[in-house]
Amino acid sequence: MSSQILAHARRIALGGTSGITGFAAYKCQTDPVHIFWDLDHTILCSITPIPTNFNDQNDRSNHNTQTSKCPVSPSNLLSSLPSPPSLRYFNQIDDDFPYDDQTLSPNVRTYFRPGALMALQLCSYFGVLHIYTAAQESYTNNILHELDPDRRIFTKVLHRTEFPQIVKEGKDLNVGTDDMQRAILFDDRLYNFKPQKYENGIIVKPFTSDEVEKCYNGSWSAYLKEVKEMSRLVGIAFCSSVHFSGDVRNVVSW
Repeated sequence: MSSQILAHARRIALGGTSGITGFAAYKCQTDPVHIFWDLDHTILCSITPIPTNFNDQNDRSNHNTQTSKCPVSPSNLLSSLPSPPSLRYFNQIDDDFPYDDQTLSPNVRTYFRPGALMALQLCSYFGVLHIYTAAQESYTNNILHELDPDRRIFTKVLHRTEFPQIVKEGKDLNVGTDDMQRAILFDDRLYNFKPQKYENGIIVKPFTSDEVEKCYNGSWSAYLKEVKEMSRLVGIAFCSSVHFSGDVRNVVSW
């Protein structure tokens, strides 16, 4: 009897999951949510000058080597784990900072946040993705060359060069879509939500140079913290897409 009850519960759960997935696919085709992504400290971190003091990710000699009476203590478990995945990064010239115009040597190293690339891919299945950054056009194009060279992920790219008012007035989503019920902005700066009276924005925990160094030096806790933050944003975007009201602001206000 108990096995029959469990089987019935499993069918209900699977049916509910497929129903939500199907509804999300339907909404993506008929009334997609527009997801605007900030760049710096949201899905990446650019550091200048190029850091030279980070430990080599292949060198894990700084693991905790203290003995413990408990063979399965947290410190022993962490020390026995392989290193977290390497951070993806690239070097570029950011003309907001001094650089050698003769050698054209890169003056910035840009690190992608752990989990960010997967988060963008997942969100692209049920939403329309845009970039909205206070960076200038040349820097933004450098990012796009690495992040989305074929322009399959992002539909619109909004930056400071084209919209200089971003710096003083925040990020007005009306320049990207005219439907505020289906627009959401992920950004690490609260001020950028001002044009929509803070109703369409989700504050993101900033991915700073300190967090980059922790991840780069092999900290699993730091790495997983960043993946958790990206997972949170995917969950918010998905709930916004399928919320019965059709208005993302009802999810943002949770």
